[in-house]
Amino acid sequence: MNTALGTVAFVSLGCPKNLIDSETMLGGLASEGFVITPEYRGADVVVINTCGFLDASRQESLETIGRMLELKQRGEVKRVVVAGCMVGNYRDLLEREVPHADALVSVNDRAQVTSVLRELRQSGELARKAVISDPDARGTIYDDRRRLRLTPRHYAYLRISEGCNHTCSFCVIPSIRGRFRSKPRDQILQEARELVADGARELIIVAQDSTYYGQDSEGRKTLHELLAEVAGIPELRWLRLMYAYPSQVTDELIDLLAREPKLLGYIDMPLQHVSTPVLARMKRGTTGETTLRLLERLRARVPRLTLRSTFIVGFPGETEAQFEELCGFLRQGYVDRAGVFPYSDEPQAQSFELDGKLPEAEIMRRHGRIMEVAQQALFARNERLVGQTVECVTEGVSQDPKYPTEGRSAMDAPEIDCTLRLKGEFAPGQWLRARIVRSLGFDLLAEVERA
Repeated sequence: MNTALGTVAFVSLGCPKNLIDSETMLGGLASEGFVITPEYRGADVVVINTCGFLDASRQESLETIGRMLELKQRGEVKRVVVAGCMVGNYRDLLEREVPHADALVSVNDRAQVTSVLRELRQSGELARKAVISDPDARGTIYDDRRRLRLTPRHYAYLRISEGCNHTCSFCVIPSIRGRFRSKPRDQILQEARELVADGARELIIVAQDSTYYGQDSEGRKTLHELLAEVAGIPELRWLRLMYAYPSQVTDELIDLLAREPKLLGYIDMPLQHVSTPVLARMKRGTTGETTLRLLERLRARVPRLTLRSTFIVGFPGETEAQFEELCGFLRQGYVDRAGVFPYSDEPQAQSFELDGKLPEAEIMRRHGRIMEVAQQALFARNERLVGQTVECVTEGVSQDPKYPTEGRSAMDAPEIDCTLRLKGEFAPGQWLRARIVRSLGFDLLAEVERA
């Protein structure tokens, strides 16, 4: 094995978009002759791809960098490079908290990671530089083809755009990743075929706002056309849509969800809240009434709909009545899979300047209470699945000796939704038909009917 350029280990933190960034950086490094290793100890370079979305994300990033720098201090790692979202917006924090990192590479300059590592190897000196692109520059289209994937072989994430044009008051993504840019359709289709040829049978569509696709480049929303073309790849079995923005969902997209079996009737659509005054302060461009009308249209036209959503509680100005409105919404079962987050007061977000801030203890009280509500709604939903036969994919070994294979159904995205425990031993990446025999709350027990 040629190790002339050295060995590189990677730590990828944050969301699936960050994971794709890591995979493209790894692909570029491998193609240039660097040897990728899963072992941090003994590596010539460890690259940490950071997440800077929330304070908790930044703390996790700093702790991870700190652990790698400790390995460097002990001589178990030669170099530590920090990349990703934190570098652009929080460079001062990095300079203060982890001053001994060897290089900083912004998320907007991730294509330069190979040249940075080459320079580190050749100079042997501390390279405290981070070439920061203008995050608002339009027209920058990143190429995610020829990745070195970190996901299991049978599924992959497919990013269709970069950046975001929305001005949600709690969000700093536009300042990190810039304005919305659609990838060219031909490039996305080439990447999709490449991923399928590499063994992926499920593609998970990700973006900052997937439903805005085409508006900037074609003058109209064309997500439904793109998804139909991707679904036409013969070997592809499942196509899963994430990060739909409620005000951007079109009738054409709903129709495609209803008629295209590979789309699974699954849509991830972060609603954030259902109280109109809270949505207005969040600058979401929707109201509680328009949200309910949209969900009614989806339920009426997509009989097999699985709706995943996320919400924020404790937003500045949220009253007890508005919080109860959200709890009631979840109790009524409008959402099949829900994640709820306590409000995080981010200094770079517009909401940082809002009045009506709630005490941290009250935010956490509301979060704990609504998580119980969401859990009860999910458990009731899963209980209704008992006796049904579902299509599922195997993921690996479970901890249950009677149901030794772990999998997930078409209703569940990897990492964030529910899991199946299957009777019998099956290798990862097999598609099966299984009958659900019992609900354990978050997990479901199932017996295979047909492979």
